[in-house]
Amino acid sequence: MAKQDSDTTLCFPGENGWELWAEKSGRMVCVETRPMKEGSEEGSQPFRSATHYAFPVNSVFAVPIWTATDAPDMLGSLVEMQLEKSGLKPDSSSGRMLDYRTVQKVDSGEEGKSPRNLVLATVLNSDYDHPLPDKGAREFDVSPRFLNLPGNHIVIWRELGRLVAALTRNGEVVYFQGLNSNEFDVAAVQEIRCVLLGLDGAGPVSNEERSQDILSQISGIQVWLEDADKAVVEELQKALDMDAIIALRPDPVLPNDYSGLLPGVIAIQREQQKRTLLIRNIMLALAACYLVFLAIYFFKYFKVIQENGQLSEQVTELEDEYGWISSFEKKWREIEPVIDGQTHPSELLHRCTLQLPEKDVRFTSFAVKGSTITIIGECRDPNAGRRFGAKLMGAQAMSDYKWEWLQRPTVNTRLKDGTATFRLQGGYKYGNDA
Repeated sequence: MAKQDSDTTLCFPGENGWELWAEKSGRMVCVETRPMKEGSEEGSQPFRSATHYAFPVNSVFAVPIWTATDAPDMLGSLVEMQLEKSGLKPDSSSGRMLDYRTVQKVDSGEEGKSPRNLVLATVLNSDYDHPLPDKGAREFDVSPRFLNLPGNHIVIWRELGRLVAALTRNGEVVYFQGLNSNEFDVAAVQEIRCVLLGLDGAGPVSNEERSQDILSQISGIQVWLEDADKAVVEELQKALDMDAIIALRPDPVLPNDYSGLLPGVIAIQREQQKRTLLIRNIMLALAACYLVFLAIYFFKYFKVIQENGQLSEQVTELEDEYGWISSFEKKWREIEPVIDGQTHPSELLHRCTLQLPEKDVRFTSFAVKGSTITIIGECRDPNAGRRFGAKLMGAQAMSDYKWEWLQRPTVNTRLKDGTATFRLQGGYKYGNDA
């Protein structure tokens, strides 16, 4: 008996555009294709209702890492440390830009020596503009995990007009990378060889552990390109000293488990959906409560009107008795700068000039407007200006003001002596402009 069709659909990066695959009768069937836009690396507009999304290889970075531990609390720190060393550690933002999984555990065979674990870290490229489905997909993973890859092989195929390569070990994807080449030619062969040499150099350096190298168990090459030139395939065999065959790329399948990768825009959409659901539930609860409180409202309505009348009379009495305070406070604020000698412009100028060095920095303008001081100055070089600014901001005499750079010391290109100009503004912390 054939399985019933489901609503599962997959947005998958095809050879020269995006493909929409749907699950029918227990297998995935391509139901629609969309060619790439001209001059667009990300491809065409997304399918609106895809439930699964495959990240193109060129939109992620894969980093294989050997570790001597599989403890979850230590593994995450080790992965982040390695990514930070290679400059690939993602910034903290919405979504989840990093996923890692242990793809193989290798026993050293020596008593008392811990097994080594091969961990594959996958990092989303934050600069890649993913053509995500408009409605947002449920599950995400990189495209190689949606394909049945042969074990212990190098596999080469094309995604969105560019070649990609993946390495497998014992049925697990241990590395993948997008290539710069669009065509499978001699240049692509050299690029693949360079990628493998880089992986070989990143492996263990001791001869005893050479069997644990990422490339040690690779037994062959598969080229999933129908138009692949046999002469180029032979050149690849010679360059890598492995047998290679040409085959068709298999149809994608759904993996047993998915990565934790989640684009920021999808994370925001999901958070908004949660808020919308919460708001809807709150509104339903409020509607139910409204019917209960409606009767109470009418019961207390006339009593509230009576109390409001009494309060209005009290407000009028208080305004008659204490209404002069507001106008008095306003007048006091107007004359406060004159009464308080600490805020005289001359006093403020004196305090600011005390922070000037004997040379190299001078004021070209000093203005006080309300509770704001604006200083325009020149300095021999930007460093002299920055030192003055730091001294002024830390001066005890000017601690009542919060300072900020309107213009950091910048060399005036109209002057040939390297003179720099700057602008500083300080706001009084305990008052407002009149």
